Amino acid sequence: MCRSPYYPPHHARTQHIKGLCRESLRHPDVTLPGRYESLFRRGPCTRHVRGFSGRRDEKGVRSGTMSKQINVAIFGCGGVGQCIAQDLVKSDLVSHLVLADTNLKGPEYVRKRTKSDKIEIVRADGSDPDEVAKVAEKVDLLVNGTMPALNLKIMEGCLKGSANYIDMATGDKEFGHPMFDDQEALDKKYKDAGIFALCSMGIDPGASNIFAKRAADRMESVDYVRVRDADNSKLAGYEFATYFSPDAMIEECIRDPLYYENGKWKRAPSLSTSEVYSFPDPIGPMKVFMTDHEESEMVPRFIGKRIKRCDFMITLDETFVEYVQLLKKLGLLSFKPVKIRGADVAPVEVVIATMPRPDDLAGKLKGTCCVLTEVSGRMEGEDTVIKTWTHISHEKAYELSGIHATAFQTAMPVSVAVEMFARGEIDLKGVKPPEAVDPAKFCSYLPDKHIPVFEEITKRTEG
Repeated sequence: MCRSPYYPPHHARTQHIKGLCRESLRHPDVTLPGRYESLFRRGPCTRHVRGFSGRRDEKGVRSGTMSKQINVAIFGCGGVGQCIAQDLVKSDLVSHLVLADTNLKGPEYVRKRTKSDKIEIVRADGSDPDEVAKVAEKVDLLVNGTMPALNLKIMEGCLKGSANYIDMATGDKEFGHPMFDDQEALDKKYKDAGIFALCSMGIDPGASNIFAKRAADRMESVDYVRVRDADNSKLAGYEFATYFSPDAMIEECIRDPLYYENGKWKRAPSLSTSEVYSFPDPIGPMKVFMTDHEESEMVPRFIGKRIKRCDFMITLDETFVEYVQLLKKLGLLSFKPVKIRGADVAPVEVVIATMPRPDDLAGKLKGTCCVLTEVSGRMEGEDTVIKTWTHISHEKAYELSGIHATAFQTAMPVSVAVEMFARGEIDLKGVKPPEAVDPAKFCSYLPDKHIPVFEEITKRTEG
């Protein structure tokens, strides 16, 4: 079941729903049974809001699917890896879980918190494909929870160890990190090995791409795709911090952001493009900045229809933006090493070393984060906008995992994909984007992971 704070209040005009009790129409925060839809505005704009809930049997397994137990490894157990591990260790579809990292703090935390005998902890280095291969040989599927800089190394290890592969992000060639097209170069090798690599399969990118694909599949044509990421939380005691990987966040902010327009990929000056976007409750209007993100590269290629524009924007604290711009001017965000007392050190590494680890922020964040995909096009002959989004509070995520919502929200799409593979619902070969996953099934599973999915359809009609 999923809760919807967007269900219309009792004074709104609603469409009759068979079996829906009168009480649920009066109170917007009740849990609604199964899938529901309401029509709550008539005239020039007609809007439908829908929430999705999963349906499982008493064992937590979807009916009508062929399931098997699988062995899984998570390579890299920071905040996101810890959340994935805590979820999968509870799954009846996972029989054995290997947690691999050079720093065993994360794996040990998961084992202490879950007290599960499914867990095996291994010290291994993701920059060494041979070490990765030794882990990959033990499992059916390996999740890469490290940095995008290691994607190709870990993919190589999975090839050697014959394990399927999932990651949550790509990098940028400007910083010497592989992008998706670099991963695609391994497509034939993965196909020949009879395994898959599912890339950028977190919340955004990942779920955001799938939200776009699900909307586009119902449209005759698509005009634009907007991905918007918001967080209204407050963090006391820190002047300069990020809620996920600091180096990834810094890269996204200092790189001229990629966007797609009229058949071409273009770049805008970094942090030069912003807008105020009206997010659904409980977020509301927030200023967002265009930053460099995977959706702008991947969605135009894989959404299945030609589009006119695609971009990504995220909320950034104004103080954080000021610090980034100043540090960039001073050359302190450079990834190019300089000599310091005989040692080669990239200035950005010094900055990152002074910042808190994202998993150390758990329990200190208060507020809600939201990921939303907006798709505009023609559906059933009418101009239509479909917005699909999810949100969770940092407090709820901490209660569930001991980690904050940014990590939790990124982790759960991975857990869904792992379980879909175990059920036989992901049957791929080669290197694939998130859009290769069945969007309807994927969206129906997310609420089972405390990631509710909401959809609003707005149509322009006469009257």
